[in-house]
Amino acid sequence: MGFDVRTLRRLDLPDALRLSTQAGWNQDAADWVRIFELAPAGCLAGWLDGRLVATATVVSFGTTAQWNGMVLVDESLRGRGFGSTMFSSILSLARSFGGDAVGLDATHLGRPVYLKQGFADVAPIDRWSGTLRAAGPADGLHLVDRSTFDDVAALDRAACGADRSGFLLHLMNEPGVVGVTLPGSGFGFLRPGRTRAHVGPLVASDDAVCSRLLSRLAKLAEGSEVLLDALQTSSTSALLKRHGLEVARQLTRMTFASPQRLLMGDPVRAVVSFEWG
Repeated sequence: MGFDVRTLRRLDLPDALRLSTQAGWNQDAADWVRIFELAPAGCLAGWLDGRLVATATVVSFGTTAQWNGMVLVDESLRGRGFGSTMFSSILSLARSFGGDAVGLDATHLGRPVYLKQGFADVAPIDRWSGTLRAAGPADGLHLVDRSTFDDVAALDRAACGADRSGFLLHLMNEPGVVGVTLPGSGFGFLRPGRTRAHVGPLVASDDAVCSRLLSRLAKLAEGSEVLLDALQTSSTSALLKRHGLEVARQLTRMTFASPQRLLMGDPVRAVVSFEWG
């Protein structure tokens, strides 16, 4: 039986989680449920001999951006071209959704593959890790809930140039997820992960607002270690160091055909995660 690419089904989610866990990634079951519920047509699975052995996803933000992620192959089957097949399939699907406005965050190993597929470097992106600590005041903040959601959605839309309100609403209502906001100036989310909590998205109008949000999220994290993915800038890096984090790995933000600043407005201090942009 040959390698077959199909649309992922809900009943396949435990097998998809097995692949991301095998790779050492931080996604938990809720991460897979979120991406499936919000982008079911963009979730692909690769099958071999009746087993799910590969995945790839694309999240569509209208015609503004398509974001590729979760390209995974069972470790016992790597080097046989299945990953390239999955990526070619997901890239074709992404382009059918919104043309060439396609982005991804690439590891050092993945970057040469994506360059061959026609992607161009846009910017470095760092994954930060450590125990988030408060480093100043955290006053004037509110929880993200129904009363503050419209303001948060508007801030996010202005920051990244895409309507991600559906994603934010889903995130706000998930168990264990908490969001904080300084109305009119910024917001940030803290959500569970498989091994560590994850901070993101984080949007702030300036460094002072960013620090207040991080200080409040530090209190909510209660000393647990977190991950945070940030586009590399000197001011953001200085802030994250001051709040107790260190760079754990480096990646490259890439876009198809030519460099495009997808989901990259200046107020974006932490992206959602590699599969969401």
